[in-house]
Parts: sequence; structure tokens; C-alpha cells
Amino acid sequence: MNAHEGDRLALMLSRAGFERAQSQNVADVLIFQTCSIRDTAARKVLMHISQAKKFRQKNKLRQKICVIGCLSATEKIDGVDIVLGTNKLEDLVEMLTLSTPEQNFGVGNSVIIMNGCENFCAYCIVPYARGKEISRPLDDIVQEFGYILGQNRGGSGSSEIAQKGCDNGTRNAPIYLLGQNVNSYKCPKTGANFVELLDKICALDGDFIVNFLSSHPKDFTQSLVDCIARNPKIERNIHLPLQSGCNKTLARMNRKYTIEQYLEKIASLRNAVSEVHITTDIICGFPGETEEDFAETVAVMQRVKFNAAFIFPYSRRRGTSADKMDGHLDKKTIMARTTQLIELQRKI
Repeated sequence: MNAHEGDRLALMLSRAGFERAQSQNVADVLIFQTCSIRDTAARKVLMHISQAKKFRQKNKLRQKICVIGCLSATEKIDGVDIVLGTNKLEDLVEMLTLSTPEQNFGVGNSVIIMNGCENFCAYCIVPYARGKEISRPLDDIVQEFGYILGQNRGGSGSSEIAQKGCDNGTRNAPIYLLGQNVNSYKCPKTGANFVELLDKICALDGDFIVNFLSSHPKDFTQSLVDCIARNPKIERNIHLPLQSGCNKTLARMNRKYTIEQYLEKIASLRNAVSEVHITTDIICGFPGETEEDFAETVAVMQRVKFNAAFIFPYSRRRGTSADKMDGHLDKKTIMARTTQLIELQRKI
């Protein structure tokens, strides 16, 4: 989503008369697009903002320094010209005294269908940084999707994320529907849900592929499985974050599903869509995770045999409930478990 928003902002500024500067030294405006999900990334961008302020002062430049994104909701940012939160791209253009472009969609191969999150996973800052879930009207999404589809027609290329034999032939790369939890999408005008949105998009003319990120297992329903099965335009690469294979850890994470429920969804998906490729996310070393808990995650990975797994060491994040939990593990243990799972996935 950050990449999409960055591309969209670049297009809007270009249409409004801006040109990309070759270096910070000659730029009239510096824009820092921020994300506060990972503490390391947040610390790094704050350092860059501080360096930019010092550079401007030292060289007596008449630059405007702008900071946008969810970091503004979690950090106090002083000494810059403009600070805006999420979903404020148009406001930034206006505040830079430029006209808003007539069209500001159709950037890249993705469409944001909703913003915000209300799941409050213990390790995640997004609900605090991006706020409550806000879904876009279904017709607006379909219109934007159709615009991108029209831009892509006449081109060639295969899916950039095909894995382990998943071949899309000469079809275009997938157009992604994006949101913190796309499964909870609900049209503010009609009440249409995510399955209805997918059916509407798949009914559009053309030979295209659609996919979606991110999904939450608790909202990954049988009706969504059936929708994927009946619509060949939906890519057969499904990302369904596991995070942990231990019920005790899942409960501490506030994930709101059990490993048994997760496995039922995987079985249902594979039964309905035989050629499906399933990828996942896993966090190693969450506070309170014992060796026995970790062994349960290993067992689930061996059982499911994901086509790919994105394995992350737990990273402490200020402002989350996990940060205040007891039982934080030492870095050596966290990295050892992360390495073990990475090696396991390579063998799978």
C-alpha cells in the first residue's frame, strides 16, 4: 500500500507541474512518506528527517519539508513545514499551492479498496496509526480497476509473483486489491461485501488476473473460497498469514482464530481449488513463546507445506500491547528460531 500511495502521489505532483529533483541539494520540496509498523523503519525515517532539517539550515535552503503517512499519528514531528496523516495525498498537493489533478487513480497495478484496521493484533501499530476501517464505494473501485485494465491492454508479460510452477502464461501481471484486511470490506453505499466486489470485478471484460492483500484468517470465509473457485480470473496464489502454529501464542497475539480453524480453511481452499498456491507470514519469538510453542509452529509448517513463507523475527514496537507483555525473549533465541524456520521452508 505504501508503494501504491507513493506512486500515486508522484503522478499527482507530476500532473500538477512538479518534476522529480536529481538530488536533495536542488529540491524545492522534500517529501518523506512514512510507515510506523516497524520500529526500526520509523527510527530510520526520523533520522533522515532530522538530517534533512540540519542540511536545510546549514545550507540556508528555501526547501519545504513535508512528512506524510501514519508516523505522524505515533510520533511528534517538529521543525518541518507540513505534517499530514494517512489518506491526505490530495491535501498535500493543495497545501503546496498546486491544483489538484483531474484524475488521481490508475497508478501501477493495484487498487486500494479500504484503509484502517480494527483487529488490534498485539504486535501491530496499524490500528493506532491508520484508525478505523473505511471502505471505498464499490463503483469507485470497479471504475479504478477498469482504468488500470484499460492502461494494461495491449501489453504482455506474466505474473511477477508466480512461484513453484504457478504459470500464468501470457496474461498480464495481477492487479491487486489492497487493504489492511480486505476480507472485512463493506461498501459504504450498498453494504456489498468483499465476495460481491470480487464477483463484480471478475465480470469485467478482458483476460486479466486479480489478487488481493492482506487477508485475515478469521474473515476468510467459505463464501470467499467458493468465489475463488468459480472465478478463474482470481489468481491461484493466496496469501493467508498464519503468524504462529500455537493456539496459546495466537491468543496472546489477539488473532481471534485457532490453529484448528486455520487448518480447516487451508483444507477447504485446497479442496475447492486444486491448483492453489498458498503463502504465509510467521513471527518467531513472540513474547511468552516457549520451546514447546515454537515446536507446534514447526509441526504446522511441516503439515501445511506452504509454497512460500515470509518469516520474521519478532520486533518490539512501542505503542502496541505486545510491548507491555511479560516474557520477552532474547535476540539470540529469536534469531535462532527464525533461522530454523527459514531453513525448514527451504527444504519444503
